Amino acid sequence: MRWTSAQGLLGSALLLLSGLFSAKVPHGNPFGIRTLMGHLRVLPGGPLVLGMLIGLLGLLLLTWAWWGLVRAVSGRADGARLARRTAVVWALPLLVAPPLFSGDGWSYVATGYLAGHGLSPYEVAPAVLPDALSSGVARVWLNTTSPYGPVPLVWGGLFSRLTASPWLLLFAYRLLAVAGLALLAAAIPTLARRFGVDPARATALAVASPLALVHGIGGLHNDLLVAGLVATALSVTVRDRWWWGAVIAGVAAGVKVPGGAVAVGVVLLSLVPGASLATRLRRAAEVALVSVGSLLILSVVSGLGLGWIHGLRATADAPARMAPTALVGRGVSELLRRAGSFGAALNHRLDPVALSKDLGLILLVALLGWVLLRRRVPDERAALTGAALAMLGVTLLSPALHYWYFLWCLPLLAAVPLARGPARALFALLAVLGPLAVADPALHITWLTRTAVAALVLVPLTAWLADEEWGRRAGRPLRGGRNLHRA
Repeated sequence: MRWTSAQGLLGSALLLLSGLFSAKVPHGNPFGIRTLMGHLRVLPGGPLVLGMLIGLLGLLLLTWAWWGLVRAVSGRADGARLARRTAVVWALPLLVAPPLFSGDGWSYVATGYLAGHGLSPYEVAPAVLPDALSSGVARVWLNTTSPYGPVPLVWGGLFSRLTASPWLLLFAYRLLAVAGLALLAAAIPTLARRFGVDPARATALAVASPLALVHGIGGLHNDLLVAGLVATALSVTVRDRWWWGAVIAGVAAGVKVPGGAVAVGVVLLSLVPGASLATRLRRAAEVALVSVGSLLILSVVSGLGLGWIHGLRATADAPARMAPTALVGRGVSELLRRAGSFGAALNHRLDPVALSKDLGLILLVALLGWVLLRRRVPDERAALTGAALAMLGVTLLSPALHYWYFLWCLPLLAAVPLARGPARALFALLAVLGPLAVADPALHITWLTRTAVAALVLVPLTAWLADEEWGRRAGRPLRGGRNLHRA
């Protein structure tokens, strides 16, 4: 365990160094940070390329260490505690790093500052701020209003009344990310024990993974807080106290709207097995009322109102390089463009990319409705699986998809009883999401993005099919049994 912990810590330290070479930072010179980064970035070899190479090495080391951690703690009585402690150690260097592999952290800083100084981020874009606060924001978001709920904006606004330093405000958001990780670390073992999954393994998969640490802490994405709230909502939901889960679902939507889909799981967990359709509809209405009410109260009390609803359109309209629906739309568009003048005209008229995104949302509503009202739920384990399926659908059918969006569903899947094939596919997907952080579409390296998308599909699928084939040759059963959640 000591070697595994040290190996992961070295990987995190290399990620910190990678950020000093290549991460975008705002103008100004607080604490001498820009001076240090300036010295590093004049070294030969090109700072961006060198930073990416150092980052890739760090990601590979951290992923390898995480792999060893999962195997080391699985089945141990103190395994969940060891996994949590190791995750804390690995997260330490990331707490002081610039936002890694994405500049979203600087957008959070800017919109939080707006909220704290009487300017609604739903009406005013970061471009109006002084250079020290706006220069770190990605150009695509500089003149765009915020699509996020009131929770992170209020958090940043509170701290912006104490300081105008972008680095201190960035650290404040890191504290929020740590809170999300803490919620996840508390909820996942509870869910795992409740539903017959090894809590140590589930904790290592969900909390100590490169997905959670690199994207949630290092990349500073609100999705880690969403993941923590989603898991917490399900862990506190029982049949006679379901409203707590509904309230937390509303808070999750107050961070990012897709987090509210966990209300589907709250409904399923609050029902007795075999509940009638009428009972499901009544409970769904009750949970929706509490969840939406919580979100509305947050919006009103924050003073920001419901402006985030309009901001959602900006996210939906942004170029989507990884969303499955957008990929299908682009494929159809390319075929039409090659079909001559009639195809080109039809392509212009239909706009297949926008159409496929809209169809994806329709399919998502249908999936959530089926899980909520028609899916068989003979016990609580099936209810949790339904919740995980709902969050997986939200992840894959949303108009946009980034690596960190998988935080909405993968930690939850780690606590779900899975057969060997799906369990290995989950493990493979979590493993590949670590090194792929260097392939963020924001870098605009087309071949790298395409390779990453192919890896996201092929690596888990290959792991699943290989396990099925090995199982067939070995003559072992592939379904049933709580010990199948092992990779």
